[in-house]
Amino acid sequence: MKIKHVFPMMLAVCAVFAGVGPVSAKMKAASEMAPPPDDPKKKKAGEECQSADECQVHHSCTKSGDKNVCTAPPRRKLPPGVVT
Repeated sequence: MKIKHVFPMMLAVCAVFAGVGPVSAKMKAASEMAPPPDDPKKKKAGEECQSADECQVHHSCTKSGDKNVCTAPPRRKLPPGVVT
């Protein structure tokens, strides 16, 4: 290939990789954020409820046996090989 063609290609590749870094850092920061603090006026996980409005913001009201219970969302699974 000629130098005229190689330089713009290398410049384009560098621009793409430079743009990927900040985006992935924002996504990582959002995934590592702590859940919102519990509202003292709302029910915690395991307590009986009639609707999801009674439970914490990130919880849901699901049927467990013969009663409805506030349930926390499942924890996110880490990919294999991640050290915590």
